[in-house]
Amino acid sequence: MTHPKTAIVTGAAQGIGEAAVLRLKQDGVKRFLLIDWQSEPLDALAAKLESDGAEAQSLSIDLRDIDTVTSQIGAAIQKLGAVDILVNAAGTTERGGLADTTPDAFDRIFALNVRAPFFLMQTVAPVMRRGGVIVNICSMLAYGGPPFLLAYSSSKAALAGLTKGAANTLKRDGLHVFGINLGWTWTPAEQEVQTKVHGLPEDWADTLGAKQPFGRLLMPQDPAALISFLASSDAAMMTGAIIDLDQYVAGTVDDNPGA
Repeated sequence: MTHPKTAIVTGAAQGIGEAAVLRLKQDGVKRFLLIDWQSEPLDALAAKLESDGAEAQSLSIDLRDIDTVTSQIGAAIQKLGAVDILVNAAGTTERGGLADTTPDAFDRIFALNVRAPFFLMQTVAPVMRRGGVIVNICSMLAYGGPPFLLAYSSSKAALAGLTKGAANTLKRDGLHVFGINLGWTWTPAEQEVQTKVHGLPEDWADTLGAKQPFGRLLMPQDPAALISFLASSDAAMMTGAIIDLDQYVAGTVDDNPGA
């Protein structure tokens, strides 16, 4: 007997999370729990899904509040029933290097990028159907990043380790866990950071994207397509893979450093 597929997606209000939701809906997923701290765009996405024939709950919470994660998400899952897909797309790229990261900033970064995925997996895995898929959005900076993103890159390295460990833990339960090491991707949040924090012009993504090996930055639809594959039967015989979704090759030197 077939059942409608159910997906939980964090960071669903915009960017990669929103793109993942829309792609999974296109793939036939019928039931969603959407999680983000931004309530208005989250509710708008839920309404769009409902108008397109899907069921959607929206949950506007701060994933850094661990009591909220375990209580409210647990309660929402009780209403949702069995789950097939969990996408941990919520995250922060808050700046912070070795000299200037405060303990509070460090805790904020790790709370959202590492602790929240850990306890989401702990909460969701027991109610996942056999064959269920978890995808964690990691980063190429897990291999090492610029000095001003040391705390962030460290959190993504931790998430990569967590992904491998969770895959090993859950494999005998028939669950699959993957990570996506994401390269430089345009999102609304990245647009705000580059223009407001780094002072780049509004068209920075086009200008800098044209200098990339494949002629553009990644867009949210790129990881959404990979999530679609990982959540499909085509990936049924793999788990624990952390895939570099990038146009550069980790551990190599660019042959055109002045580009």
